Amino acid sequence: MNAQGTQLLQIKLLQKERVNPPVDYTKNYNHFAGARYIIECGMKLKANVLTIATAATYYHKFFSVTTLEEYDPYLIGSTCIYLASKVEDDDIKIRDIINVGISCVRRGEPPLALDPYFSMRDSLIQAELLLMRVLGFKMKVDLPHKYLLHYLLSLKEWLGPDTFDSFPVVHLVWTLLQDIYHSSLVLTYSPQLIAATIINIALQVYGVVVPGDDEINDRSWFTVLHPDCTVRSVWDLTTKILQVYKEEQDLVMVTVPGQ
Repeated sequence: MNAQGTQLLQIKLLQKERVNPPVDYTKNYNHFAGARYIIECGMKLKANVLTIATAATYYHKFFSVTTLEEYDPYLIGSTCIYLASKVEDDDIKIRDIINVGISCVRRGEPPLALDPYFSMRDSLIQAELLLMRVLGFKMKVDLPHKYLLHYLLSLKEWLGPDTFDSFPVVHLVWTLLQDIYHSSLVLTYSPQLIAATIINIALQVYGVVVPGDDEINDRSWFTVLHPDCTVRSVWDLTTKILQVYKEEQDLVMVTVPGQ
């Protein structure tokens, strides 16, 4: 990652730590906002991180073969959470998914009355059957999370606990992993490559040098992890992850009266 890319990422992450204003979903109708909706709802529902990641993956797979003109992204997003919660054995009630989803889209409005609620519930259940068919009934997703944990433990042994723990690498890594699910990159690249790239970005941001790195000769700490983790592929994915943060700048946020 070049100096400009590192600086951009540092600025974006610092902004996220200070303030993360809510998105106005009524004024955003794109896949970035659809994925953001899933992540926001998942966090408010206290869903497992694997449930949120699985739901976002479902969303990107669904819209890789359909369009926003055909299906409402927020109905599909809620359906993805509902199905993912079943697959990941996460105890989330359909009632809570509907109520939290409505509160995110229609901020400040009261909960749905009974008739609109049951209409929404029926729509979600029907959408679940459609979603499963589009997914080819292949609901289990190979997520980067387990590889990330394994690589972090290996890296900690490699660098030594004192060096590794002196930087908030782990916190940044989990932030980056969540953010990448705003993008369909999770469909394009293997989970092993995603995990290695995210860790490498965190090391670059904090200036951590891993002993034995020799990128000139295409040798780096991550090249021993998996055949997909070449120097070229890691830096290619790094560039695309930085682009995800640029897309976030186009979101329309909720405006606060008087500001």
